[in-house]
Amino acid sequence: MRSRPASPKWARFYILDAKNQPVQVSDQTEWARWMAENDVLFRRTLLEDFGIAITTRFRGVSEPPPRDTPLFVTRVVGRVAEGNESYGADTLDEALEKHEQLLQKLLLALAGQR
Repeated sequence: MRSRPASPKWARFYILDAKNQPVQVSDQTEWARWMAENDVLFRRTLLEDFGIAITTRFRGVSEPPPRDTPLFVTRVVGRVAEGNESYGADTLDEALEKHEQLLQKLLLALAGQR
């Protein structure tokens, strides 16, 4: 059984500047420290009555081209008909827009269940 490397060589690491724009850093230690010291969760919406949560956060890790893994992710988890799903975005604005779209879609679907 082979062990997994501690730091994938393919990964690119990012932190956010004062305007929440991703900035690539070359030092994984700097990235890890920044991630530990900063709140990377930008929005969380709990629909407690339905056991659903939507979260939007900064990942800070991306694969190199051609994949370019999105740096922001919006996730829907809980008792949802489609199951737990993740949606990547390249910018915070795109991720927050997706968060709102998913929330509105869920609210409409849940209103139809009542």
